[in-house]
Amino acid sequence: MNNMIGQFYRFCIIAGCLMSLCFGCNLKDPLPTPAQDVACHKVKIADGPEDFVLDQWHGDPRLLVSSHDRRHPETSGGIYYFDIKTEKTGELSRTGEPETIAAFKPHGMDIRHDGDKTLLYVILHDPNARMKRDENAVVVYEVYDDALLFSAFLEDPEYLWSPNDLSVLPSGEIYLTNDLHGDLDMYLRMKASEIVYYNPESQKWSKVADNIAFANGILAEPDKVFVTATFDDQVMVFPRRIDGTLGMKETIVRVKGPDNLMRYGKYLLTTAHFDDLAFLRHQKNPEDISPSIVFRIRPGMYSITPVYVNNGEMISAASTAMIYDDKLYISQVFDPYIVVCDVPIYIY
Repeated sequence: MNNMIGQFYRFCIIAGCLMSLCFGCNLKDPLPTPAQDVACHKVKIADGPEDFVLDQWHGDPRLLVSSHDRRHPETSGGIYYFDIKTEKTGELSRTGEPETIAAFKPHGMDIRHDGDKTLLYVILHDPNARMKRDENAVVVYEVYDDALLFSAFLEDPEYLWSPNDLSVLPSGEIYLTNDLHGDLDMYLRMKASEIVYYNPESQKWSKVADNIAFANGILAEPDKVFVTATFDDQVMVFPRRIDGTLGMKETIVRVKGPDNLMRYGKYLLTTAHFDDLAFLRHQKNPEDISPSIVFRIRPGMYSITPVYVNNGEMISAASTAMIYDDKLYISQVFDPYIVVCDVPIYIY
């Protein structure tokens, strides 16, 4: 969501009476009702903990959290840890980075364990600190207990023109979403987004899907790739071929404003943004709350169920959700904390 916020706000001011075109004509869908309310609490991390991954290879399981203050995009962020057992948090130091990384503004990320190494893949916006939205990279770090060691810097302006999220296979192959070029794509809800693929053997990027209205969250698996389309209000799946290319897309479910994706057994979890104007107001003012919803999706059954619904008082603008060890973890786009909830009984 990072690249869209500033442009979206400017556009909606300019559009004025045409606000109904922003994010779709139905700006305020009614919130769904979950089957069960659950107990939750907040844990402070850092500003804008938009995405996280699970690290199970360094002591107790922990979340690694991508943090950037999206209300002040000129600032740099960091990668933080959240110990699941103790709920202790802190920032991981980063070492070995080249001077070309002048700013650290992380967005989507993924993790994989390769032999005796754990590798973290991070989308960086504006690494040259020039506030140019078309300058982006994917940085790879080797993960240690208390630090990240720089490993690789992947840069290609033709294919990393507006990266939002990425997903990495055990082979090191990467699938990545590019969301939108600018205000016009948003104003017209244009199908201008792409999915690109990185082959670690050839070290080349290629486009494998397009014609998507704001491609957002992505989850790659050996035989398929799941993608959310925020402006198309749907979660899609593409069959994956052995050469990395993708087949014809299929809509699994329709849901307004889906964001990131996580696997949970036979299900997927996605967050969703149901009130567009509230999202914009929250981006400008943390006191203006925005609803947060987590859905459970059964891909093979084409079914969707609300797992967590909040009007924004507990957490606003939720972006990523994960279930681990009987707890539901939810992050958000702007405010400096994540939420930890009991898992509803019916989820199992």
